[in-house]
Amino acid sequence: MTTAHSNYLRMIITARGVMDYGDNPAIWDGNTWVVVAKSDVQTILDRILANEGITEEDLHGNTENKETLWMDAAKLGVHMNIGTKVWAENKTVPDPVLAAEMHYTISDLDRGAIQDVLVKLNFIKGKVGLIPVLDLPHVNITALDISTFNDKIDSLTLAAPQFRIKQVVKSAAVSDINADFKLLREAKGKQDRLVHIYKLTRGTFVKAYDNGSKIIDLGKGATTEEAVLHPREHVAWFFKKFLPGDTLTFRNHSVLAKVKVFLNDTTDVPATGGIEIGTETDLKLAIPTDFNGVFGHYIIVVSLSDMDDAHVTGILAKGKSASEAASPQLI
Repeated sequence: MTTAHSNYLRMIITARGVMDYGDNPAIWDGNTWVVVAKSDVQTILDRILANEGITEEDLHGNTENKETLWMDAAKLGVHMNIGTKVWAENKTVPDPVLAAEMHYTISDLDRGAIQDVLVKLNFIKGKVGLIPVLDLPHVNITALDISTFNDKIDSLTLAAPQFRIKQVVKSAAVSDINADFKLLREAKGKQDRLVHIYKLTRGTFVKAYDNGSKIIDLGKGATTEEAVLHPREHVAWFFKKFLPGDTLTFRNHSVLAKVKVFLNDTTDVPATGGIEIGTETDLKLAIPTDFNGVFGHYIIVVSLSDMDDAHVTGILAKGKSASEAASPQLI
């Protein structure tokens, strides 16, 4: 979704908020034509948000990503591991085998291949389940701790493949989203005209509605991509979307994983070239003006890590960008 699309959706939500604010519904909710028009706008809005995979409460995306889930699960896993080990050593009939099995540290659980970590977390989950409820206070584990640990494992299991799934579904939904934006504009225009029948008698309400219907530009025309890359995984971004002189700003959110970006004719990772972006680093790159035939070319982003996931955001801005990130030229 482009910045313009996102700004338009915020406007729709604001205008709806004006209609629903305070005593305003009493002005229009007795008019079935207005009610139907507002419902039509809402239906199309909901469909766009569903296709884009976002919620209107947070148009920037999910607030809890895989890294957060992973770290929370790892910390709880260590706590469960220690508690189970202590219980095995101190219960009425000590269990040295179980005590020896509970040897996991944070470094065993907060890095590496996600599937391997999930196997370890589920192993700990099974062992902590052996502790009787009455013994839990002795090892400083609560029933809520166990429930939360189980929920984090379940959520992390579901989060692991979500990037691949999202890419497949998103490509199929793009055409639907573009068509729905046209329908949304038409439906919003109809709603506007119906609201304006109250301009003579309820001028303040209509003025507030019109103010709410102004699109606030939150930034210059830009397109954003985001990915969580498994070790050595790569993605191809911004196909047919950039021209010489445009600017790409990358943010590597990762604490441990470096990434590298390339220009390429295909979706494959080039054997040479590219620019490396360090951990927790922002970098601004310009598309070279001598880069011919930009249509049909890709921006390739690849994780350089052999162990850790890389979380990367890319923003494509038309022309020069106001970003304060460092700015070598992309070659």
